[in-house]
Amino acid sequence: MGRRALLALSGLLLLGGCSGAVHQLPPVSTDQVAAALAEVRSGGGGAMLRAVSDDEVRTALREAVRRIDAAASQVCREMNVGTCQWKFAISREHSLNAGALDGGLVVLNRGLVENGLGEEELCIVIAHEIAHHAANHVVQGRRNAAIGATVGAVLLGVATAAIASGQRDGAYAVHNAVQIGMRTGAMIGHLSFSKEQEREADYLGALILYRAGVDLDKARGLYLTMARSTERNETNILDSHPIGPDRLAAWDRAVAEIRASNGRLPPRAR
Repeated sequence: MGRRALLALSGLLLLGGCSGAVHQLPPVSTDQVAAALAEVRSGGGGAMLRAVSDDEVRTALREAVRRIDAAASQVCREMNVGTCQWKFAISREHSLNAGALDGGLVVLNRGLVENGLGEEELCIVIAHEIAHHAANHVVQGRRNAAIGATVGAVLLGVATAAIASGQRDGAYAVHNAVQIGMRTGAMIGHLSFSKEQEREADYLGALILYRAGVDLDKARGLYLTMARSTERNETNILDSHPIGPDRLAAWDRAVAEIRASNGRLPPRAR
């Protein structure tokens, strides 16, 4: 049993080793993360909610989309990987969040405006979600979850079958283990890719803003605000996004590379 479980677990670890990124991303050093952490700790907390009308929300988000749309389409066509047709919807949620869903859909929480984000910060949120579609992350994430579910089912199914053999309720135990393994494996399969996908979406979002002429230094305020709104300072394996200083440092590296290349796409991942 131990050997079989180890082989199945090795499959999950191999799955987690894949980056899921279309492009090569610049490395981030521990010194750069440390500098970002010092900046995060030197400031205050996160943003405060303010009252805004539905018209204000729609106008702010529509203007941000307008500013980056042409550049986003250009980057997406050059990549030639994912979908370049996007639809936008506004959620009633008050959190500082957005999401990329099937069919090119980008959902933007009204909380983005309620939290007082500037136009440049709204632009990077939208560009980030567009980048997920341009890089085909939504489809890839679904595929990764399916692979993880299969490996997880094998892992727990094989282990439980060995334990339950000869027991009267053994078949029931194996069935339950397979179901649990599928859910756990699907989560690991998705999360093992998502941090690199998030880093790539941040990079491509910055590239879109650069080409659109949006001030990247002002857009950076979003990542600083997000870093200061959490008490955690280190990213772990079960995080779907890089946390706080890690993400801020990666953003700074991406922006430096984009400016040095005058807005070229980075090399494709090998």
